[in-house]
Amino acid sequence: MAKSFLLVAIFVFAMAVNVCHAVDYIVGDSAGWNPGVDFNAWAASKTFTVRDSLVFRYTKGAHNVVQVNQISDYANCYSGQSVPLTSGNDVIPLRSSGAKYFISSVKDDCAKGQKLTINVK
Repeated sequence: MAKSFLLVAIFVFAMAVNVCHAVDYIVGDSAGWNPGVDFNAWAASKTFTVRDSLVFRYTKGAHNVVQVNQISDYANCYSGQSVPLTSGNDVIPLRSSGAKYFISSVKDDCAKGQKLTINVK
């Protein structure tokens, strides 16, 4: 009985520690989600994990955020049927591991480099 309690306590502690370490990453840091930022260089210094969040900050109406599903859409700046986020303070929770792709679909933002790819561990 004591061993079972100890195992449950260790499990609960481990889960609490894991939840406490989630990070909210401000995309582009102080520059925000705006043109002129090398977002992939920004991401290269980060380690993204499941439960972290990306926060895209920009002037509402000037840009948007679209999560696209594949590298070809990202490379071609194609948002397809994806619904853009437009609040200017968009939070995207990272709920699964793998590659994630984001673009701004406003005018030629993406073609000018306003796009981001990350790998979530």
